[in-house]
Amino acid sequence: MNQPIASVTIPIYRSCIERLILSANRSTFILFYFNSSMEGNKRIFPTMDTLKGMLKSYEAWVASNPDVVGDFETTAKWVSYFIAGRISSSNVVSELVYTLSNMLVFYNDRIIDRARNAKENSVLRLQSKLCYRLKVTLTTLEYSEVFIEISARRLFGQTGKWLVIALIQVFKAAGRLFILRHSTSDIITSPPIASLNRRALGKQRKGAGAEVSPANDDANLMQSQHSITFQLKRSGRIIRKVEGAPPIQYRDFKLHVENTEAAKTQIPRELLTAEYLYISKPLIHLAAMSLFGHRSWKQYMVALSMDLYSIHLYRQRRHLMSKQQKLELSRRCINLMYFLVRSPFYENYTQSRLERLLDLLARTVPLAKMVAGPLKDNIPQWQSTYFYLWST
Repeated sequence: MNQPIASVTIPIYRSCIERLILSANRSTFILFYFNSSMEGNKRIFPTMDTLKGMLKSYEAWVASNPDVVGDFETTAKWVSYFIAGRISSSNVVSELVYTLSNMLVFYNDRIIDRARNAKENSVLRLQSKLCYRLKVTLTTLEYSEVFIEISARRLFGQTGKWLVIALIQVFKAAGRLFILRHSTSDIITSPPIASLNRRALGKQRKGAGAEVSPANDDANLMQSQHSITFQLKRSGRIIRKVEGAPPIQYRDFKLHVENTEAAKTQIPRELLTAEYLYISKPLIHLAAMSLFGHRSWKQYMVALSMDLYSIHLYRQRRHLMSKQQKLELSRRCINLMYFLVRSPFYENYTQSRLERLLDLLARTVPLAKMVAGPLKDNIPQWQSTYFYLWST
């Protein structure tokens, strides 16, 4: 039998109404959630804006007060020395404080360099952005390398420590080789971006403020804007523009580079072999250590021979080097003194003589015992932690 129409349609209407109510409830919930999210974002975004404003204020303060910033950075480094040996796990904590202080110095140097357009690092601006970022990465790794090694030893043991050391040295060597081949860089320093000489910058600013007038500043700005040369991004080669050519009767077909210091810092081809040898020394030394052992004289002599031969190649062509390159070569010659406190020379010769000297100072010099005693206790740990043959 046929059912009445009302008995069929009423349940259909009822189900439709229930679905509409359910969808309305869902829409209301979505709108409420969206409004809550917007309110939360409104509370978060002012916080981000505040942090950005604080960061800009800090950068402005660092740029205008480099001397005060330097005092604060020195204090942070002395805190790391004070922590050593006074609390549990002090070597990790003190190295962390020392690493953070170095990172703070590096960050502040970049702020001061951008703000004052320091001439000491003007060569960096002639390089590609990739090479500059790679230098920043290598410098950061250089400052945090010891802390990473200590942490790896604590977390993964000796095997993990040496694995981390090998990975770090492979990355550093690859980065240095890339910089040497794809930029106008000179001898790669350690760290790749050296710290700014803030005292010299302060004297330079005071002298420039007394001598340079606003008219000279405008003239220098116009001259920099109308440069007669440009630099290729990949090779770093400096090319003269067409409009920068002199009259035809005065042409000598030689590139007159505005920044002569930047041109001098390009490493000559004759010195590339010496630099390649110096860059590959850490990897070869690690391989020798794995073959002959940590306290073997063979691995010690391998590293020393490579350093001496690299320096010998540089000194043979010293006349081709710029002033900055000669300074870096002098630093490498001084770093040869580190071999006196490296294994196995330290255990066989230096350690006993150094301990006798500290004992003599503690007995004969008043108040020297307060310094000589902690030094005698901490030197073995420092020797095993910092005086690696691959750290220079």
